[in-house]
Amino acid sequence: TGVAVSPAVFAGTYVEEGEGLMVVLAVGTNTYQGMMVEKMNEDEDSKSVLQTKLDDMTALITRGGAIAGALTVLVLLVRFAMAFHDKTCCKEHWDNAIHHLEWLRFFVTGVTIFVVAVPEGLPLAV
Repeated sequence: TGVAVSPAVFAGTYVEEGEGLMVVLAVGTNTYQGMMVEKMNEDEDSKSVLQTKLDDMTALITRGGAIAGALTVLVLLVRFAMAFHDKTCCKEHWDNAIHHLEWLRFFVTGVTIFVVAVPEGLPLAV
């Protein structure tokens, strides 16, 4: 009585009683719901301009931190080698217990510089 009824039946539609004969017009990604899901997935895959710039900045800061850490370790090792050669830093003979520990400290310093250079929240901001 004056109520327009659509002949379309969508996925998940329940029939309370009676019988019906239907023609399937589309399935899967060809349905309205399937097209919406595809559009939502396309939007998730594409990055905005801000996300792209943040990705670039994160990569730049990460590379800079890695280079700074590696250069720091290299400078400390060269300085140590020169001081050891001139006999101005440590014992005159090589002592594994002391000198290997110095190398380890240099490495830890380089890793610390790298970790400090890359802010924690920056990769998460993307």
